[in-house]
Amino acid sequence: MEKVKIDVYIADLLYSYDCVIVPEFGGFVANYAPAQVHAIQHKFTPPSKKISFNKNLTNNDGLLGNHIAERRSITYHEANELVKAFVNQSVSGLKQGDKIHIEKVGTLYLDPEQNIQFKAEESNDFLLDSFGLKSFRSSPIKRAGAEERIKEKIKEQAPIIKTEEGEKRRVYWPAAALLLVLVLSGFILNWQFGWVSADSTNLTYLGHQAIEKPLYDLKSVELETERLNLRSVEERTWPAGYTAYDLPSGEVTAMVVEKEIEGNTKRIDNTYTKESATSSRLRFHVMGGCFSQLSNAQGLVNTLLNQGYQARLLGEYKNLHAVSYASFAHRADAIRLLEKVRNHHNEDAWLLVREF
Repeated sequence: MEKVKIDVYIADLLYSYDCVIVPEFGGFVANYAPAQVHAIQHKFTPPSKKISFNKNLTNNDGLLGNHIAERRSITYHEANELVKAFVNQSVSGLKQGDKIHIEKVGTLYLDPEQNIQFKAEESNDFLLDSFGLKSFRSSPIKRAGAEERIKEKIKEQAPIIKTEEGEKRRVYWPAAALLLVLVLSGFILNWQFGWVSADSTNLTYLGHQAIEKPLYDLKSVELETERLNLRSVEERTWPAGYTAYDLPSGEVTAMVVEKEIEGNTKRIDNTYTKESATSSRLRFHVMGGCFSQLSNAQGLVNTLLNQGYQARLLGEYKNLHAVSYASFAHRADAIRLLEKVRNHHNEDAWLLVREF
């Protein structure tokens, strides 16, 4: 017996109707399915009709029979006989374990409990409003986070910093070379002609303030002749209050503080200490990274400290925890470390100028 096929008629009706009933077999139901975006697969699916099968819809509504009669130019009774033959063949094939495939609609089969199951086609074009639209995949859009955007911005500005440093070096090198030539020339001329004698050299105070009057009178003291014959100042025994000196000529003498000058009550201020680098504001930071999590920032600090850097947790920068390799009061020191870090440790390191 020839296999009866009515697939094309069922599919034709689903374009215009939401339900197509096959009498004494079941109905195919079409429901609207909106457009979908599959985040994991990056797949975009247009709106469509989702097809399902309901075995309880068995009453003949005449829709399928009339459509077949019109398409084949046969009577309605002949069309119903054609549908009945399709149903008998389908039921017999399902009981034998066959799968009934309805073209463009789906596949019918029996599960182990002998219930009819339906698997719809993954894609169809039954929804006329989205006719011609196909599913497609798109490459994921990579958006840089806050840390990446900061790094990119610093990379754009880094050539400017290097250019400024290079211009400074180009200015300094000629001056340094000229100074070196002058120093060497003076040394050679002095060595040849002996213009400056070590015995006649007079060291003077070059400060900006005027030289103050000495606070003490110093007098040279002549000691016994036998003491002058000793080999060094350290071997001599001097009276209390005397301090020994070796003169440039090789002779030995001693000084003693006689008294404080009368009328001068000024005391020497020896409490001045040179300002250290740590007392200056550390505005230039060689940055290792910025983190939203404080634990991640502290972990980087510990790692850099173990590697020998003077790393520190600076504080919050644009709502992130900033970590530096080291911080400096002067730009030149920071630039030197920045170049070293980029060459040997982290090419993405950057310079931040800010007071925390």
